[in-house]
Amino acid sequence: MSSLLIKNIPESIRKKLKEQAELNHRSMNKQVVSILEQALERPGIGSFPPPVKAKVFITDKWLNRAKKEGRM
Repeated sequence: MSSLLIKNIPESIRKKLKEQAELNHRSMNKQVVSILEQALERPGIGSFPPPVKAKVFITDKWLNRAKKEGRM
């Protein structure tokens, strides 16, 4: 199993992590691994959203007009 060293963790985050670990009867290390596993299993991590079907044909002229009107 690999190791990872995380530096410069703000004290407020460390305290919250410690509290969560205690509530879940885990070490801080096991709590971090659990949090990372949950975050990486969520849909959308590492994938792109589906393409959007535009109602207009987007041209340079359309983009320039949208920029002038403050739409972008």
